[in-house]
Amino acid sequence: PGGGYGGLLSFVLKNAEKHTEGFYDALEITKGPNLGTSFSLCCPFTLIAHYHELDWAEAAGASRWLIRISIGLEPSEELVARLGRALPA
Repeated sequence: PGGGYGGLLSFVLKNAEKHTEGFYDALEITKGPNLGTSFSLCCPFTLIAHYHELDWAEAAGASRWLIRISIGLEPSEELVARLGRALPA
């Protein structure tokens, strides 16, 4: 009750093939494919949803390196800090 709403953020890092795995591993956000929790979740969406058809997904515009974050109810400053700590990885 009174919890509010979160958002959904999808992005691809520059030089994604080189940087995505390290960023994902360093990101201090719970990993999982679900939406709608009160806490943030992160997943490599295209890899999970289209693992056996990555070439098809990329031809349709969905990068295999796409990171998706379902934003929870944590303070925005904390989420920004977590992203900032993971970027150097």
